[in-house]
Amino acid sequence: MTMLKNSTWNILGVVIPSLIALPTMGVLSRKLGIEQFGLFTLAFAIVGYATIFDAGLTRAVIRAVAMHHGNVEKNKSVIATATYAVIGLSILAVLLLWLGAGELVSVLHVSAENVDVAVAGFKWLSLSIPPFLLTMIWFSYLEGNERFAEFNLLRTITNSILAISPLIAVLIDESFTATAIGLVIARLISMAVAFIPCWREFPPGFYKFEKSIFKELFAFGSWMTVSNIISPVMVYFDRFILSNMIGAQRVSFYTAPSEAISRMLIIPNAVARVIFPLLSKRSADATAQANRAFWALLAACIVMVLPLFILAPMVMTLWMGPEYGQEGAQVLRILLIGFIFNALAQIPFAKIQAKGHSKITAFIHMAELLPYIGLLVVCIQLFSIQGAAIAWSIRVAVDFIALEVMSRKIS
Repeated sequence: MTMLKNSTWNILGVVIPSLIALPTMGVLSRKLGIEQFGLFTLAFAIVGYATIFDAGLTRAVIRAVAMHHGNVEKNKSVIATATYAVIGLSILAVLLLWLGAGELVSVLHVSAENVDVAVAGFKWLSLSIPPFLLTMIWFSYLEGNERFAEFNLLRTITNSILAISPLIAVLIDESFTATAIGLVIARLISMAVAFIPCWREFPPGFYKFEKSIFKELFAFGSWMTVSNIISPVMVYFDRFILSNMIGAQRVSFYTAPSEAISRMLIIPNAVARVIFPLLSKRSADATAQANRAFWALLAACIVMVLPLFILAPMVMTLWMGPEYGQEGAQVLRILLIGFIFNALAQIPFAKIQAKGHSKITAFIHMAELLPYIGLLVVCIQLFSIQGAAIAWSIRVAVDFIALEVMSRKIS
């Protein structure tokens, strides 16, 4: 019952902002035009890839807080150490994106009329990385303590601001640069909100970096870093390869349905976020609950996918506009098949990592990377935008099978 309740809180924490974000994206696509809207969706991919600069510490902090449940002084040291480490790493990320913005725009084949807007937008976007990573670290304290009601109340606030801020910005100035500035403001507000529980509950005094705690976190997080480097490549790189191969003008026909799939993953992600700290604490019935969650997820995914698969042209037309009604609908249908495998993979992934075997998931991701990129290029050459969706769906199906096999071997 606790898992169901906590999973429900996690779902609500993303559903409510998504109800704001999805129609907002429809407005943004109309205001920005196809190419600048494509750049906006790529901006989320870039910030998502910036998770490599947390060095796996977010996941490590959740696990450490769960293992030291109730030890306030220990957890204060864990959060402080992770905070200082992430600040240093995020500054490096800012410099890389700021200095490399021009080269990135060149690689994406942005049209000449939008080059200046794109470069300025990506430079602004770089400033959102430190608050984004710090927000993840501070929210992980609540997740590790399984305080999902409080966590999702705060996350609902921050994600809603994140959805609304670019819309407000584009109403002032219809450009990608304006939306990037809106994202920076939203990330700063989110960071302030995420710090509230830590500021309220930890004893006063100097927050210091502790080398011994960093070693403990890094021992787990180092392999997570490998996954954090590779996984975002497999999640987001399809967008960049598409932009490079067919141009930024058409990439939004793929990124819009892909974004819809990302929103749908809130349900399996919500369940996995509950299972991970539960398994980390070695709860007696955690494995049985994880198995029940697997079958419940399968049923939920089928119920979600069937109507969207049938009504895909109508859904894409109503949501994004008539230009997306055919090509975008075909992409959505292919991605929906992959969605089922990606959703189910969250359960064995959580099982493996909760037992401290982050090395296994890292090796699986390393083994998948080059074959996936090769498959992606070939499929795009053969089937254009639909090819990227085919490659992604094949990759997540293989990923699910590998994770399920390995989770059974270590149980």
